[in-house]
Amino acid sequence: MIINKLLIVGRIFSLSVIFFISPQVFSQTYHFDNYSVKEGLAQSSVYVIQQDAKGSIWLGTASGLSKFDGKTFTNYTTEDGLADGAVRAIHIDSVGTIWLGHVDGGISQYKDGNIDVIFSMSADITSFNQDQEGNLWVSSFKEGAIKITNPYESNKDSINFKQYKGQEGLSDVVFQIYTLQNGNICFITDVGIKQYNFQKDEFKVYRVKDMPIYNQITCMFESSNGDQWYGSYNGGLFHYIKGGSQLKIYDKKRDGIASNWITAIKEDSKGNIWVGTWGGGITRIKGEEVLTINNSSGLIDNIIRCIIEDREGNMLFGTKENGLLIYKGSQFVSYGVENGLIDKQVWAILSDNKGQDWFGTNEGISVFKDGSLIKNYTENAGLPYAKIRFIKEDKNGGIWIGTYGGGVMKLNSNGSRFEMNYRINSNMLQPIINALEVDQSNNLWVGTTDGLVYYEIENQLVARLTQSDGLSGNEISTIYTDSKNIVWVGARGRGLTKIDGEKIDKIKLDKKFTPTCLVEDAEGFLWIGTEGKGVIVFNGQKIIKEYTSTDGLLSDYISLLNIDDAGNIWIGTNKGLNKYDIKQNRFYSYSEKMGYVGIESKTNATFKDKKGDLWFGTIAGSVKMNAKQAYENTLEPLTQITRFRVNLEDRKMKSGLELDYREKSVTFDYTSICLTNPDEVYYRVMLEGLEEDWRPVTQQTFVTYSPLPPGKYTFKVIASNNNNIWNKLPITYSFEIIPPLWQRLWFLVTCVLFLIVLIISFIKIREKKLVKEKKVLEEKVEERTAEVVQQSQELERKNKDIIDSITYAKRIQDAILPTGDMFTNQLSQTFILFNPKDIVSGDFYWLANKDNKSLFAAVDCTGHGVPGAFMSIVGYNLLDKIVGEYGTTEPHKILNELNKGVANTLRQEREAYSVKDGMDISLCTFDKKTNVLEYAGAYNPLYIVSDKKLEVISGGEIEPNMTAENGLMLYEIKADRFPIGSYSEETKEFSKHSFKLNKGDTVYLFSDGYADQFGGVKGKKFRYKQFKQLLLSINSKSMKEQYSILNNSFIDWMGDLEQIDDVIVIGSRL
Repeated sequence: MIINKLLIVGRIFSLSVIFFISPQVFSQTYHFDNYSVKEGLAQSSVYVIQQDAKGSIWLGTASGLSKFDGKTFTNYTTEDGLADGAVRAIHIDSVGTIWLGHVDGGISQYKDGNIDVIFSMSADITSFNQDQEGNLWVSSFKEGAIKITNPYESNKDSINFKQYKGQEGLSDVVFQIYTLQNGNICFITDVGIKQYNFQKDEFKVYRVKDMPIYNQITCMFESSNGDQWYGSYNGGLFHYIKGGSQLKIYDKKRDGIASNWITAIKEDSKGNIWVGTWGGGITRIKGEEVLTINNSSGLIDNIIRCIIEDREGNMLFGTKENGLLIYKGSQFVSYGVENGLIDKQVWAILSDNKGQDWFGTNEGISVFKDGSLIKNYTENAGLPYAKIRFIKEDKNGGIWIGTYGGGVMKLNSNGSRFEMNYRINSNMLQPIINALEVDQSNNLWVGTTDGLVYYEIENQLVARLTQSDGLSGNEISTIYTDSKNIVWVGARGRGLTKIDGEKIDKIKLDKKFTPTCLVEDAEGFLWIGTEGKGVIVFNGQKIIKEYTSTDGLLSDYISLLNIDDAGNIWIGTNKGLNKYDIKQNRFYSYSEKMGYVGIESKTNATFKDKKGDLWFGTIAGSVKMNAKQAYENTLEPLTQITRFRVNLEDRKMKSGLELDYREKSVTFDYTSICLTNPDEVYYRVMLEGLEEDWRPVTQQTFVTYSPLPPGKYTFKVIASNNNNIWNKLPITYSFEIIPPLWQRLWFLVTCVLFLIVLIISFIKIREKKLVKEKKVLEEKVEERTAEVVQQSQELERKNKDIIDSITYAKRIQDAILPTGDMFTNQLSQTFILFNPKDIVSGDFYWLANKDNKSLFAAVDCTGHGVPGAFMSIVGYNLLDKIVGEYGTTEPHKILNELNKGVANTLRQEREAYSVKDGMDISLCTFDKKTNVLEYAGAYNPLYIVSDKKLEVISGGEIEPNMTAENGLMLYEIKADRFPIGSYSEETKEFSKHSFKLNKGDTVYLFSDGYADQFGGVKGKKFRYKQFKQLLLSINSKSMKEQYSILNNSFIDWMGDLEQIDDVIVIGSRL
C-alpha cells in the first residue's frame, strides 16, 4: 500500500551472524486452589477426603473433622462428640451415614447432625470399606481389621463387631482395605496383600504375577477398564494390565513419576490415573504420557496423602502440611518469574513461525521454545529502554518491538540484538509507542502520542499521518488490521479511523469513546474494547451491540480482545478474563480461582498460536489458555438448606412442622456447592404463600421473612453454577404457622353461631316490646291523624282562597294590559312575547295613542309574582295618567314624571317604612307621519335593526353594535343607568333620543328576563350577545315567525331548569 505522503527512503542495516545459546529448562505453572487454616480448615495436615451425596467435602485432619461447601468450613472436634481429635479415615455408606476413624483407635459416626462414638480400639484406624454383603470393614495399624455387621441398626446393641489379626491369617498392620469390581475384598498389609474368602471366613495371599515380593505395597486401585495399579514404598508404581500378563513398572528416574514412594492412586472421569507421592508431588498418567507436578510447577506441598475427584471433575488433594489443594484442569497454565521470565509483568506476547514464544516485559524480552527458556534480551542485547510494549513478526520473519521510551526497534539478522530503526523513530516527536501492527501487505503501522507512522518494510519508505490528514485524533490508542487488510486506528477520546488503501475515514461513534483493542469475529463484525464503556460490536456502518458489566463482563475497562478457533471472543479486563460464547450468547468468567492468576490483563498483550491456544499477558506473568483442555461445568450445583431458624433460634426441619402464631419470623440458610468457581454461585429464593414470583438473583446465602401471618408456606431455593447452569428443581421446605384461637375456623364458627342466637333472642325480646309500643302508638296516631286531617283541610281551604285571589288578580292584570289587536291597530307588524314566571307578572307592556303618535313600553318591575304585579298596576296607572291627563308624549319627560309618581306613591323620600322598589323601562313614541322614533329608558336599552345607517336626530351619533353577514345592522341605544322610583337628593333627568327611521326598520323592547335565563348544555345564562345574534338572524322573517322562534329558543335553552324571572320581548317593524 502507498500513502500519498513525503516518503523517506533508506536502507535497513542488518547482520548475518546467527547467535545460539544453551536453553534452560523451566516447566509451566499449574494452578491449584489452596485451603488451609487461614481459610478455616481445622488443621493443615489432611489425612483423608470424601464427598457426600449433597456435594459437601469432608476432610479428616490432625485436629478434627472439617466440612467444606466451597466457601466456608464447618469444623467438628471432641467437644462436638468425636471419639478423638485426629480423623484419619472417612467412609460414607449407602444410607449417607459418615463413619470416622481416629488416630487413637476410636470410631465415630455422624448422622443427621449428631455425632456418636461407636467403637474404640487401641490402634490407629487406617481405612473403611463396605463389602457386597453390607458389612463394614475397618482397618487399623497394629490391631488388624474389624468387620461390623448390621452397621445401620439404630440400636447400638444390634451392631456386631468381629476382629481379624495376624493369628486369623490377616496381619496386625493393615494399611488399606479395597473392594475389587468382582466383589472380592483385599487388605494391604505389612506382609503383602490378603484377600478375604466370604464362604470360609478366612484370608489368603493375593499375588500379582511378576510383581517383586520384596516391595512393600502401600495402596492399590482398580481402574474402570479393569487394570490394577499398586503403589509401593520406594518401589515405584506397578500397573497390571487386565486380560494379559503384562506388568508395567513406573520408576522416578526412568519414567519421570514424581517419587517411588506412592501414597495414593485415583482415576478421574476421563480415564487419567493420578498418583500421589510422599515428597515428590503428583503424577498424572494419560495413556503413555506421564506428567509430574511438584513445587517447581505450582504445587505447594510435595507430600500427598489422599486424592479424590469431585462430581464436577476437579481433583482434590490432601497434603501433609498445606491443607486442601484443588486442581481444576490445565485449561489455564501460567508462566512467571519462577518459570524463567525475566520480569513478572508481561506487556507483549508473540508466538513466531519458528515455534518460539516471545514475552515482552519491563525488564526486557524472554524467549521460550517447547517450555524451555532459550534467551533473555536486556540492555546487553541493545535494549537500553527495556520497557517492551509490543512484539510483532513481519512476513519475512523479522521481529519488531515497540517500547516505552525507546521507540521502534528490530532484531538483527543473526538474532543477537535489537537495533534502532532511525527512519521510523525520526518521524516521532516522542519515542513512546502506543500501538504496533503489521498488515497483510507487510507494512508496519506505529501508533504514537502524536500521530501515526506508516512504514513500508520492503521499500523502506516512511510517512507520518496526523489529524490534519484525516485521523480522528493524534494520540493513538490501538491499531488493528482486519481480514480485508483494512487498518483500524483508535485515538484517545476520539474514536476510530478507518484506513482502506488511500482512503481515510473517521468513524463517528462517540467523541468520548477511547478504543483500547479490537478483534474481528467470524461474521466480519468488529469488536471494540474501550476504557470504561465495555465492548462495542460494530458492523462497519453502525454499532449493533454494546456489552457492559451489567451483561456479565467482569469490568467495563477492556485491556485485550482475541478470538478462539470456535469463534468465541475472549475479553481481558482489569478484573479478570471473560469469554463470550457465540453459540450460547452469554459470558463466562475466569478469575484467579479458575487459573487466570494474573487477574489484571495488559493492554493488547494477547496472541493465538498455531495450536489454537490463546496467550494473555498479565501483571503476574503470562497465562496460556489450552484450547484442547477447555472445559465448561455443565452440572447443576448441589443446593441444600443448611439451617432453619425461628425467631432467631435454631429449629430442626421436621416434616409437617407447625409453628405457633407468635413464631412469625423465619430465617433460612442455604448453600450450593460448586468447587469449580464458588465465587460465581448465585441464588434465587421464593416463599410460596407470601410471594408469587422468585426474588432477584443474589449471592446472599440466607433470607429472613418477618413478620409472617398465619398460613401454609413452602420455601424454595435454586442456585446456578459458574456457567449459569440453574437447578431445574428447587429445594423446598414446607411449614405452617397456626393461627391464634380467635382466628381459627371452629372458633369463628362458634362465635358466629353464638352471635346469631344472641341476635335472635334480642330480636324476639325487641319484637314483644315493639308490639306493645305499637299498640300505644296506634292509639296516639289515631288521635293525631284526626287533628292533622282537620289542619290539612284548613290549609287546603286557605290555599285555595289565596290561589283564587291571585288568579283573580291575574284576570284583573290581563284586563288592564292592552290586547294584541290594540297593538296591531296602531303598529301593524308587532309581536309580544310575554312569559310570566308566576301566575301574575312583575313585567308588563303598555300602549297609548296621543296626537297621532303611538306610545309603547316594556316595563320590568322589581320582583315578580304578587309584589311585581302590584308594582305593574302602579306603573300602568301612572303611565296612563301622565299621557292621558297631562298630555305628555315625549318619552324622557314621561319617565321623569313616572319617576316622581312612583316615588310619591311608594313614599320613598323620607318615611322609614317606605318601599324601596321601582321599575326598569324601555319607552318609545313613534310618529307615523314623520317616521320619527323617540326613546328614553331606565336600564333597559332599545335595539333597532336596519339595513341602513341610522339617522340620529338627537342623543348623539350611534354606531352599529353588531352586523350580520347579510348586511343587517343592530343598533343598541343605551338606557340611563338609574331606575324608575329611585330616590336621590340630586334630581336626575332621563335622556332624550330621537331617530329618523326607514321603512322596514325593526325595534325591540325587552326586559332582562330573556338574556338572564340559565340553560343550555352547561347551565349558563343566555347572555345579551347571543340575544342580539338571535334577533339579527330572525329579522328577515315575519313578526309571527319571530315570535315563534324566540319563544321556542327560550324554552329549548331553559330545558329542565326553572324559569328565574318574568320575560317580555316586544318587536315592531315600523
